[in-house]
Amino acid sequence: MPNIRSNQPFLRTEKATELRTELESMVKNPLYNTRLYTMLTDASGDRFIEKHMHYMSTHPTIDHWQYISNIKLMTKLR
Repeated sequence: MPNIRSNQPFLRTEKATELRTELESMVKNPLYNTRLYTMLTDASGDRFIEKHMHYMSTHPTIDHWQYISNIKLMTKLR
């Protein structure tokens, strides 16, 4: 498992900024079920965001827009 220092280069990229912005908007949007993560830790949605940011930082070759698209499909309320 990579340590926090190996994640730092990704977290400073434009891709990471865009990913974080998109995840934050999902947490605020009632059309997406991100509540499971917020109930486990706090109401701000930080756990949901940090979980996905960590995943992307440890898998830098994954297309971040495809990843977000998949998360949206999985969490969208019907």
